[in-house]
Amino acid sequence: MKNISLKEMFDILIDCIMNKKEQYPTFYYKRENYNTGNPEFIEITEVDLLYGRFNTIDGDFSEFEWEIENSNIYMEENK
Repeated sequence: MKNISLKEMFDILIDCIMNKKEQYPTFYYKRENYNTGNPEFIEITEVDLLYGRFNTIDGDFSEFEWEIENSNIYMEENK
């Protein structure tokens, strides 16, 4: 997994939209597992520009403001 900035995620998504790409990359949110303390990568399923946050597959979310200084956004390196 490769750590990317919020801006990089936006740039990738905008490129996909503007160039009508059929395949979007999968983004992940890295967080600590509450039970084990180990890191886990949760798929980001929705990016909401109006509310300034993204949502994960399990209903969690992160505010864009929180990701600006220290991004927890990842994507697979070969994508």
